[in-house]
Amino acid sequence: MEHYVVIVGVGKTTLIKKLCALIQKSGLQPSGFYTEEVRKERIRMGFDVVSLDGERGRLARDQSLLTNPVNHNVGKYGVLVPEFESIALHCLRKPATSPSLLVIDEIGKMEFFSVPFKSMVRGIFGPESDSFVLATIPVRRGDQLIESIRNNTQGKVWTVTKENRDHIEEDIIKELKNSLGILQ
Repeated sequence: MEHYVVIVGVGKTTLIKKLCALIQKSGLQPSGFYTEEVRKERIRMGFDVVSLDGERGRLARDQSLLTNPVNHNVGKYGVLVPEFESIALHCLRKPATSPSLLVIDEIGKMEFFSVPFKSMVRGIFGPESDSFVLATIPVRRGDQLIESIRNNTQGKVWTVTKENRDHIEEDIIKELKNSLGILQ
């Protein structure tokens, strides 16, 4: 049995939101978070982290909008690690109910500036973990931990493209039904 589904490609967050809505309709309450672009007048200002319970915090902002300096940057964005951690770390703690589904959108460069988050991800995807995970990772090859997630035989990687992004959720939901054994 596979323990996780990993999504790469375009439209990952939109797909994660659709999948979470379908999963919740089946009676399972996933925990975790997704990241979302923050735009003002069609201009990207940064990214937020949003828990599946609706709690929201800043992940990154255009550095020109920040009044205080930050320790980590990706391109023009300053990464707000403490704000990210206040949402992400809390919602990834394993729920007491079984089966459980953890949603992590995204496991990437910005998020990995958080050492506790990276450590938590390592455990969630480790050989001793019994968590079922729905996660997104970047297309681009990079961090060793991300590559170990991409290449692990305990999971399945789905690549989202412009051509399949409007119907791929059907196949992923089937995968979740088989793996969790509860979604009907």
